Parts: sequence; structure tokens; C-alpha cells
Amino acid sequence: MDILIRDVPDDLVAKLSKDADRNRRSREKHALFLIEQALHVRPADTCGEMLEMIERDPVPKVREEMFEVLAKGRGRRSNRS
Repeated sequence: MDILIRDVPDDLVAKLSKDADRNRRSREKHALFLIEQALHVRPADTCGEMLEMIERDPVPKVREEMFEVLAKGRGRRSNRS
């Protein structure tokens, strides 16, 4: 299956080419690598990778009412024996 992406800005093509050269890949292979990375979430192998993920990804939005539910439930024990 082929994918054709049109009207890619020149500066983006230049960045992709530079990054591909740095990683010793063709632009096509590097673009495929970047797409695969974006689609597959993998666990961090090192603390440095985890820090990069935290800095790169935005903080998820949280509903304020869930904090209240959590606070009310803290310290309670389960009914199970």
C-alpha cells in the first residue's frame, strides 16, 4: 500500500531530510518510522525516555468532580473480607 502526501512545506521536508540523514535512513523509511512511532505507544526503557515522554505529551484534561470523589473515598476500607 502506498501513501502519497502532497503539499508538504519545504521547511518540513528539509527537517525530515536532515533527521533522516542523522539516523542513516532514507526520507521514506524515516517518515514510515515516525508514523509507526506515533501509532505505537511503548513503555519507556529508561528514566530519560520517561522524562522525554512526560515533557513531550500534554497533560490530560481531568474532570474536577473526580478529585472530589477520590478525596471522599480516601481512607475507606473495602467491604470484602
